[in-house]
Amino acid sequence: MQLTIFKRLTLGYLAIMVLIIFLGVYVTIKLNQLNRVARAVISVDSATIRVTENLSDALFSQEGFEKKYVISGDQDFYEKFREIQEYFSKDLERLGNLVDTSKKKRLFGRVRKMYGHYLSLLNEEFSFMTNGQDYSHEGFQEEKEKIVDEINRKLREIIQMARLDRDKKLEASSQISSRVLKITTVTAAMVIVMGILISFFNTRSINNPMRLLQEKTKEISKGKFEEVPNISSPPEIKELVDAFNLMCERLKELDQMKADFISHVSHELRTPLTSIKGASSMLIEGIFLSMPEKQNKLLTIIQEECERLIESVNGILDLSCMEAKMMDYDFRECKLIPVIQETVLRFAPIALKNKIGLESNLPPDLSPVKIDEDRIRQVIENLLGNALKFTSQGDKVIVSATPERNQKAYVEVSVSDTGCGIPRADLKKIFDKFKRTNTGRETAVGTGLGLSIAKYIIAAHGGEIWVESEPGKGSTFFFTLPVV
Repeated sequence: MQLTIFKRLTLGYLAIMVLIIFLGVYVTIKLNQLNRVARAVISVDSATIRVTENLSDALFSQEGFEKKYVISGDQDFYEKFREIQEYFSKDLERLGNLVDTSKKKRLFGRVRKMYGHYLSLLNEEFSFMTNGQDYSHEGFQEEKEKIVDEINRKLREIIQMARLDRDKKLEASSQISSRVLKITTVTAAMVIVMGILISFFNTRSINNPMRLLQEKTKEISKGKFEEVPNISSPPEIKELVDAFNLMCERLKELDQMKADFISHVSHELRTPLTSIKGASSMLIEGIFLSMPEKQNKLLTIIQEECERLIESVNGILDLSCMEAKMMDYDFRECKLIPVIQETVLRFAPIALKNKIGLESNLPPDLSPVKIDEDRIRQVIENLLGNALKFTSQGDKVIVSATPERNQKAYVEVSVSDTGCGIPRADLKKIFDKFKRTNTGRETAVGTGLGLSIAKYIIAAHGGEIWVESEPGKGSTFFFTLPVV
C-alpha cells in the first residue's frame, strides 16, 4: 500500500516530534534531578560543613573563656562562656536537623553526649570554685581537654563526611550533565538525519515521476504519444500519471481522428471536385456541343456533386456547432409517429431498388414528445441510411418504437438490420466523428459524421443513443426521447 505524500510527511514529522518530545521530557527530568542535587549540596552538605566549622570554632572559644574564668575568677569571662554556650547549643540543634546519614547521626550523638559531659564537668568545677572547696584542678583540666579534643575530632569527621557527600553529589551532577549533553547531541543528530532522509525520499518519490512526465511531455510535443510506465510513486503522483496516460490515449485518438478527418474529408471533397472539374472542362471544350443529352447529363453530374459537397460541408459545420454548443434547436410538442413514417417513406424507393425489405412497427398510442422535428428526422435518416447501406439483397430493415422503457417516461426508437454487423472492437467508438467500421465489404463511403451528429442531437433532446450488434447477425441502433 502506497502512502500519500500527506501521510508520508505526517508520519515523518510525527517521528521527529516524538524524538523532540522525548528529548524535552528527558531534559526536564534530568534538570529537575540536577536541581535536587544542587539544593541538597547547598542546603545540606554546605550548611553542614558551615555549621560544624562554627561549632568547632565556638568550642575552642568556649574552652578559652572557661580557662580564663577558672584562673581569674572574673565574672565577665563566665558570662562570655555562657553566651558562647548558648550559640553552641543552637548550632548543635541546627546540626542535628542537617545530618542526613546514619553515620553522621551517630557521630552527632557522640558529640552531643560528650558536650553534655563537658558541661557537667564544668558545672562541677564551678561549684567547687563557688563553695571554696579544694579540688584537683589538673585532673579536671586534663579530662576536659580530652573531651574537647574528642568533640573536635568528631566534628572534623562530620565535616569530612559532608565534604565527601558534597563531592559525590557534584560528581553525580557532572555525570547527569554529561549524559544530558550526549542524549541531546544524539537526539539532535537523529532529528537532523531523519529530516534529511524524509526530505530525500519524499523529494525522490516526487521528482522521479515528475522528471519522467517531463520527458514524456517533450516526446508528446514531438508527436510521440507514449504512455508513462507503471512506476512506484505516491497515490497523488499515481493519479497524475494515470491522468497523463489518459491524456496520451486521448491525444492519440485525436491524432488518429485528425488523420481520418484529412483522409475522409479530402476524399469526400476531392472526388466531387474532380468530377465537377472534368465535367466542366468537357462543357467548356464543347466536346458534346452537338449532343444535348450528353451535356444535360454532365450538368446533372455537376449538380449532384455540388450537392454532395454542400452536404459534406454542412455536416462538418453542424458537428462543429454542436461541439461548441452553439447549435440552435426549435423544440415543439408533436407526435413522433408521423416523423418516423415520413422518413421511412422517403427511403422506401431506395430499399425497393436494392431489393431490401423495409418494415415499420409503430404503436398507435405513442406519447407525444417535445423535439426539433428536422433534427430528429436527420437522426432517423442517418440510421436508416446506414442500415440500408450495410444490408444485402433479400434481407430487411425494421424501424420500431415502444412507449416506455424500464418504467421511465421515455419513448424508445430502434432501427435494426440483418446485415453484416459491427465488430465488437468498434462498438465503443462507433459514435466518434470520422469513425467508420471496416465490414469487409464494399459500400458507399461517407464522412463518418452521421452517427456523431446523431449522438449530439439526441443528447440535446435529453435522451440516449446506443447500438447492439454481433458480426454476421446485424445491428440495432436505439435512441430514447423524453415524453412531455
